[in-house]
Amino acid sequence: MEEKFSLKKTVSLTLGLSFLVMSYTGIMLFMTPKGKIAFWTDWTLLGLTKTQYTDLHITSMFLFLAAGIWHIYYNWKPLVSYLKNHLHRLTPLKKEFLAALVLNLFFVGATMLHLPPMQSIVNLNTAIKDYWERQVGAPPFGHAEEATVASLAPQGGIDTPTAMMRLRDAGFHVKNGQQTLEQIAIENGVSAQKVYDAMLPQTRAQQSATPLSGMGRRSIASLADAGHIDLAKALAYLEAEGVDATPQSTMRDAAGQLGTTPYELFETLKDLP
Repeated sequence: MEEKFSLKKTVSLTLGLSFLVMSYTGIMLFMTPKGKIAFWTDWTLLGLTKTQYTDLHITSMFLFLAAGIWHIYYNWKPLVSYLKNHLHRLTPLKKEFLAALVLNLFFVGATMLHLPPMQSIVNLNTAIKDYWERQVGAPPFGHAEEATVASLAPQGGIDTPTAMMRLRDAGFHVKNGQQTLEQIAIENGVSAQKVYDAMLPQTRAQQSATPLSGMGRRSIASLADAGHIDLAKALAYLEAEGVDATPQSTMRDAAGQLGTTPYELFETLKDLP
């Protein structure tokens, strides 16, 4: 006898599967480089680009949300029962509800206040993104792949015809100086970075001078772990300046106490004798 189709079971299975997809894409996005690096280098992980992981994460989130609402509808009575006491009266003071509430508030509060262990997770994410930046290099500015050959050529001290000649000598098919690096990269099956490197050979020197991005949210410890500053000297300097800082303090917090910017503070800390 053929079993009847169960919408309730379908909703539960959809909720579980969408959770798995959303979790997987969330982990992959945790491992990806910054957007400017991903777009610049045509970065992929397990065959998918950062944009594809982002799109999948968003769409699976909507499916998870819809299935979750439907799941709550089907299981409303059991859920409400979790909030009832032994007299079968609704109460928000049940131990289980308070425990769940405290756990969620802890995650939110610790993240917003940059406290461990949440800040350690954020620092790990920053370290991963720094790793990709060191490995593959950074563009001269955000979304440089959208700039045209004509607008980028002066950065290398050359004119547009010279830039076009260099690209053609490197084997790239280019039409005119108004093409963007992204358009040339797609047409030639390479990354925008490779197009830029062929046009301006001094790219690497320019990239090494590119300041670290997201400085404000970086912790002092993460900069020290990456070898950019000396932790002991940095903390000693900040203490001498009257700044209340710990290794987990963000550069934004420390700089705010000094009345300066995170980048200016970073320049000071990395040059400490």
